[in-house]
Amino acid sequence: MRTCLLTVFMSSVLLGCAAVRAAPPLRAFNGAAFAGLVEASGERGRLDYVLDGANGAELRFASCAEVAATEAAAVREDQFTLFRLLRTNCQALARYADSRPARDSHLPDALTPVLVGTLPSEVLPAVGGQPAPPKAGERLKSAPHVADIEALPGGRVRVLTRDDEIVYTLMAQGDFDGDGVQDMLLRLDWRARDAFGQGVELLQITRRTPGGPAELTWRLPAAP
Repeated sequence: MRTCLLTVFMSSVLLGCAAVRAAPPLRAFNGAAFAGLVEASGERGRLDYVLDGANGAELRFASCAEVAATEAAAVREDQFTLFRLLRTNCQALARYADSRPARDSHLPDALTPVLVGTLPSEVLPAVGGQPAPPKAGERLKSAPHVADIEALPGGRVRVLTRDDEIVYTLMAQGDFDGDGVQDMLLRLDWRARDAFGQGVELLQITRRTPGGPAELTWRLPAAP
């Protein structure tokens, strides 16, 4: 009898544990994806990053505040792409600094091809400065011009379309809009596969309910 009662008790404990939802991922910033970041302390951060200036001198950046105060024209032309990436990373850090830990999460702990495939097709790059016109309910995995979605090292995901190669990188996790639900801040790096053109953007995604659709909730315009 005692054995039977113990079995019932243990079963109820295990069922109770299974019903408890795992805690959402901690609010976190992916410093490994920010080249030159020494310390992610608040909006400014601490950097050690050097570019060549248009006048031949070095441009050394010790903070994101210095990046924001620098005009693109001050950077040597062949390093515009690196400067745009640096500025976008700083904008990601600033958005992270304004976030808070989420109370609940319906997203995976990491960025995966499955998650990216379920995102709306609006997460494709804003070629020409404007996002592609969305089709109601269309998901990336079913968009006719998407050829492949695959995992890359470092938790990144690559999407190949007929025209572009796009890499999504998880920059930060947390509650970015104050609704208590976990969001992901993604950096989108793209280049044209058979033509000249490339860019970098920031996207915010979320899933508001268990099993609900993944959503694009915020987008920083492409850096000029």
